Amino acid sequence: MKKTVFFIFTFLFSALTLQAADSNLRHFKSNGQVVTVDPVYSQITIFHGAIKDFAGDGATEFYASDPELLKNIQKNDLVDFEFTDTKGDVKIDKITKTGVASPEKETPFGTAVQETLEGAGNIVKGVTEPIAPVHEVTSGVADATTNATGSVLRDVPSEQKSKF
Repeated sequence: MKKTVFFIFTFLFSALTLQAADSNLRHFKSNGQVVTVDPVYSQITIFHGAIKDFAGDGATEFYASDPELLKNIQKNDLVDFEFTDTKGDVKIDKITKTGVASPEKETPFGTAVQETLEGAGNIVKGVTEPIAPVHEVTSGVADATTNATGSVLRDVPSEQKSKF
């Protein structure tokens, strides 16, 4: 009788323990675009839509349960994937390539430099606009000097002009 009670108690305890372990294990399915992949460390970053009860739109870094899963996956691949979350330990269990996203249009280096210089020029123009251009300032100074000397020479008596 004691053995039977012990057996029933052990069986019920094991069943409850397994059920509690299963409640901590969550499975998810999603799809997205591969941002980065590092098969050496079994890491992959996927840009995905909202995953109910897991994460909103955005890029998430995952670890693969087996490095072989990432063997033929590359940046910009479109993928369907399944993963398991066990108390925060998230591992991809299955990943399937469904296509390749068109690469984003990159800005050529020359265009980027030109846009930067134009932007800097516009900033400088905005800062210096209230200041008169240098040639106008120097012309005004020269005119003022000439007028001042001219008036001094005009107002001088004739005997001093001859000495000068």
